Amino acid sequence: MNLPELGVGLTWFSGLEPALESSAGLIDLLEIEPQGFWRRASDGTSLIADVASLQAVQSIPLPKLVHGIGFPVGGTRAPLAAEIDLLAQTALQLNAPWLSEHLSFNKVNGPSGAQHTSFLLPPRQTVAGVEAAVRSVRAMSARMPVPMAFETGVNYLRPRPDELPDGEFIGRVAERADCGILLDLHNIWANERNGRQSVADYLDQIPLDRVWEVHLAGGSDLRGYWLDAHSGAVPAELMELAAQVLPRLPNLKALIFELFPAYLPTVGIELFRSQLEDLHRLWDRRRPLPAGPSPEEWEDALGSLAIGSAPCTPLATELNSDPGIAIIREVVGQFRASMVARTLRLSSRLIMMERGSAFLESLLSEYWSEHPPQPFAFDEAEGFAAFLRCRRLDVPFLDEVLEYDRAVMATALDGNERLIPFRADPLPLLRAIGAGRRPVDIQQGNFEVLLTSDAAPDATVSSLQAIH
Repeated sequence: MNLPELGVGLTWFSGLEPALESSAGLIDLLEIEPQGFWRRASDGTSLIADVASLQAVQSIPLPKLVHGIGFPVGGTRAPLAAEIDLLAQTALQLNAPWLSEHLSFNKVNGPSGAQHTSFLLPPRQTVAGVEAAVRSVRAMSARMPVPMAFETGVNYLRPRPDELPDGEFIGRVAERADCGILLDLHNIWANERNGRQSVADYLDQIPLDRVWEVHLAGGSDLRGYWLDAHSGAVPAELMELAAQVLPRLPNLKALIFELFPAYLPTVGIELFRSQLEDLHRLWDRRRPLPAGPSPEEWEDALGSLAIGSAPCTPLATELNSDPGIAIIREVVGQFRASMVARTLRLSSRLIMMERGSAFLESLLSEYWSEHPPQPFAFDEAEGFAAFLRCRRLDVPFLDEVLEYDRAVMATALDGNERLIPFRADPLPLLRAIGAGRRPVDIQQGNFEVLLTSDAAPDATVSSLQAIH
């Protein structure tokens, strides 16, 4: 997917203005949580956007991403279509190249009916849970004007024996829903610290090429649990982990630092700037996926090498060093040889019996080097037959047998009878070759073979009519 590379950014909240003003040149983009700019309409139920607040954010001269926090896509209960449409409108207004939501849930049926949990909770990590999440992601994505990714969540629960591993669950949903991944490294690092799957195993189980965005943040302790609190600097251990992970993400487009405004006075502007500088160093270590050759360039380079052409482009030169090219060429040669052997059946046998199989292979190799492959066996055989006639080989009876093989092909195609002249008695000659014996003591003279459609293409010699 052709998404722009945005760089290092900040999850934006009102109250972070001092950090933004003091970090000019270090912030490449802002990620907006749009629900902070919405309010209830006068009817008390429907949502509307606070136009003035959104326009103020829109006026900040930086690219914007949209990151939802109210309509998670990990559960079975979808948000209202009108709410999703408001999210879509916000993405359009902010010109976001993609948007994201959490792979979580926040709606339940409680004792008094439908309720919100006020917190993003982890979904059921089973095959049924995958199906539910895929439906939710697809339903939201279908109403979005831009591509969609989901965020990997935090999970404070112990692993259950009846659930899929964390990474496998994420991987299945992303592949089935055909969407991007917002990889929150702090979340999965916190999950490991809290007794869930290791980060290494998690990363091995997700499609890393679907990761478009990475979040980093600080956290805090609560009674032995590490919380995803967005409350301070990124821990040094997590920074080291990010340095190892980012080069493995070929389609990474944005790296986001998350900090709630309430913690900015504690962190301080200098440490805030230092964090952004660290993120820029991480960003510089990423390995963007090179554009590489187009499909047409790939086909032309590989195809020419497969049929034995010398490399004439940088891509062809690169591919030519791959030992698999030799295997492909050999397989192509075998396939072409099989087409010749099937159609010029008796001629091929005669050459091998008189001159040996190595001689036939050398003839085929010489022909391959001078003539490109043909798509149909008839064309390939016709070309090789013409090549043999020009070579005028010292192989007894080859001219007659070659014309007989060609006539068999032609009669099989059009159904017309054909007379093939022979300078030797054709029946014992063709019977011997068909049985794999060298033709010896064959009577010389002027003969003809009448070839009819019921004798092609696998005619038995006994069914042919020889005419003196």
